[in-house]
Amino acid sequence: MFAGRSWPLVTVLVVAALLVAACTSSPETTGQQTGEIDTNGAITTNTGGEPDTIDPQKESFVNEVAQTMMVFEGLMTLDAKSLKPIPAAAKEDPKISADGLTYTFSLRDGLKYSDGSPVTAKDFAYGWTRLCDPVTAGDYAFTGYIIAGCEAWNTLVPGKATPAELRAAKDKVGIKVNGDKEISFTLVEPAPYFTSIAGIWVGVPSRESDVTKGGDRWTEPSTFIGNGPFKLAEWKHNDKLVFERNDHYRTPAKLKKWTKVMINDGAVAFAAYRGNELDFYGVAAEDLRTIEGDPELRSQVVDVGGSCTSTYLFNTKKPPFTDVKVRQAFAKSFDREDYIKNVQKIGTPALSFIPPGRPGYDPGDTFQKYDPAAAKALLQSSSFFGKPELTNLKFTYATSPRGKTRVEWAQQQWKTNLGLDVALDPVDGTTLAQLTKRAETNPQFSFLGWCEDYPDPQDWLTTVFHSNSTVIKTGYSNSDFDKLTRDADRERDPVKRLDLYQKASRLLSQDAPAAFLYYASAKYLKKPWVKGVTDSTLDFEYGIYRITDIYVTKRS
Repeated sequence: MFAGRSWPLVTVLVVAALLVAACTSSPETTGQQTGEIDTNGAITTNTGGEPDTIDPQKESFVNEVAQTMMVFEGLMTLDAKSLKPIPAAAKEDPKISADGLTYTFSLRDGLKYSDGSPVTAKDFAYGWTRLCDPVTAGDYAFTGYIIAGCEAWNTLVPGKATPAELRAAKDKVGIKVNGDKEISFTLVEPAPYFTSIAGIWVGVPSRESDVTKGGDRWTEPSTFIGNGPFKLAEWKHNDKLVFERNDHYRTPAKLKKWTKVMINDGAVAFAAYRGNELDFYGVAAEDLRTIEGDPELRSQVVDVGGSCTSTYLFNTKKPPFTDVKVRQAFAKSFDREDYIKNVQKIGTPALSFIPPGRPGYDPGDTFQKYDPAAAKALLQSSSFFGKPELTNLKFTYATSPRGKTRVEWAQQQWKTNLGLDVALDPVDGTTLAQLTKRAETNPQFSFLGWCEDYPDPQDWLTTVFHSNSTVIKTGYSNSDFDKLTRDADRERDPVKRLDLYQKASRLLSQDAPAAFLYYASAKYLKKPWVKGVTDSTLDFEYGIYRITDIYVTKRS
């Protein structure tokens, strides 16, 4: 998922912080600990800013998914420790046919929505079918293309295709329900990653009656009814979201309430944490000296590995980035080591898309290494050298007080190493999300990150950069890359599969539709009264894969 707005941890608060919102004092976070679990416990965190959407079949950004998955649960989830898919709403792993093309899930007994009504296989079928529906126009529809008939239906254009054509395509989608508790999916090819896809937000059981009743505003609290551990009780737009425990969930959460405020200024958020107005805070470079000098703060630091890569993303359909030499010049023109040492201070330099520790990471891929001489030569041999297209460059990023220093560093690197004056184009994070979701509005180039949805190279390479991807609109298309990734997607031999992905990854680095900047690693601060948090490198919200375990101790 894209991280161009607000990650739950620090690294993206500086990449793409959003709208400033006041943080009000939370009385639940004051007083001395007693050690006893507070059954009425509440926490307050900072979500950075207003999500563009929290519709599970439409969203693609971290700050969107982090809200949806408080409220909903899929058939599967990921184990917080092993990151392998495990049953969630499903009572067991799916039954897979011998040819690897049919996955059948059985639901747990007694599943309910937060209003007490039963959750059935039909509800899951509606969610998955809605993902494929071209009317939904979801950013992650691509993930459903592995299901027979999904792509054919999703790529029809309502208004151009006749109602009969749309109905016929819908009827061919390989999603079948058998009674209230069994749903099966027929795939177009073997897909070792499908069980993981069954655990992400795209297939949660959005309820048809709620979507119909609420229309474009069905994600407001009155109709955003889910089957997950919390319910959305209040959404004061551009200010806060308030989640309350769903007592109908199969394993009720230990927290009664979770409030998420919207603060895009890191200094303001840090002050709010120090004033006990926030229970978590993602650490930025600017905070490190203060934390190191304060024993109390230092004792509250939690270190978490990362699964995100920050990039400078080029629109390959807009000059001068239509020329691969220009893209390569930019990719080689900035000193990543200097950026980490003197600016970001948290994370490691990135030369390829997939981060260390993730399946498919390739330490031998060094094509984009810093080489200012080579960068200048590439630019001078490009088709745009000396032309106006190189004098009217605009770099779009999500504005925040701290984020500005990050992009000004890049601006200076391009001036020094390429001799180019790049204009900075700050927009709020919601606007950036909206711009990047449409090909016609996607910026010339921008500062965005990608976070792994599930641990498989398919989620990095095919999902993001295949020419048919619905989650990226930069226009990148390479038939060799497409073939390598699609061959790898269906390959059942794990060794051959990784080899194909590695070839595709190296081709991607050379084509440079993105210049890779750094791999995220993160630190966050957690108040001592918050307990039961199990971190994973894939968290899009604190402790999300075991969120019901989080609690606070009573305070006198």
